[in-house]
Amino acid sequence: MILFALVIDLSSNHFKGPLPRISSNVFVLDLSKNSFSRSISHFLCFRMNEQKYIGYLNLEKNHFSGIIPNCLMNWNYLEVLNLGNNNFSGNIQELMGSLTYLKSLHLYKNKFFGKLPSSLKNWEQLITIDVAENRFVGNIASWIGHRCTSLMFLNLRSNYFHGHIPKELCALASLQILDLSHNKLSGSIPRCVKNFSAMATNNISNDHLNSYGSSNPHGESFPLESALLVIKGKFLEYSTILQLVKSIDFSKNSLSGEIPEEVTNL
Repeated sequence: MILFALVIDLSSNHFKGPLPRISSNVFVLDLSKNSFSRSISHFLCFRMNEQKYIGYLNLEKNHFSGIIPNCLMNWNYLEVLNLGNNNFSGNIQELMGSLTYLKSLHLYKNKFFGKLPSSLKNWEQLITIDVAENRFVGNIASWIGHRCTSLMFLNLRSNYFHGHIPKELCALASLQILDLSHNKLSGSIPRCVKNFSAMATNNISNDHLNSYGSSNPHGESFPLESALLVIKGKFLEYSTILQLVKSIDFSKNSLSGEIPEEVTNL
């Protein structure tokens, strides 16, 4: 079966089995919150000689498994990629290098391992990096602060990151949510956290969070961003009021020293 439409939203149903094949002209595809399963290789690699125009792909909260095939690199119009809450696995270090338009990356709650893709440094428009609850390792890369300057949400919770919190992260003046909890970080909290100016303001003019349509040639509006946070042991998902949410979580690490007053000044 091949589905044809500019926008396909089949989210929050009870669909199951493998994914259907999708027309190359689809622009928005939301199959989240279903019971789709198996590999997505046949889906991503279907008719790879045709240009793929999908800008928004949401496969969140299904039962997919296996590795992400190299065919993903041919989906180079993707701006929003949400593979969260599945059973994907593998090392994605060099997998996403061609996704130069990507603004939002959700890989949370899977079984990905290795280091974060170094190609992230090429995505200067990134708003969200959410790789919580995986098996990523290594130091938190200092280039995140240098290159991902538009970043608003950085969630590295429940992985195996170690070393110090890099001071370079303090360059992320637009950051609203920073979750580094449940890792193996050590050292002190950098005093430069005072530079997280977006956390200390009531500015809610982030219109690009509200809908996905600014770069959509067909004019459709579609929800762009959401964030899943753990607050006092409860999982809470924010979407419509996301621009109001400000959060820092450094819990369950091995941090030491004093709590700098710059934290409380936020």
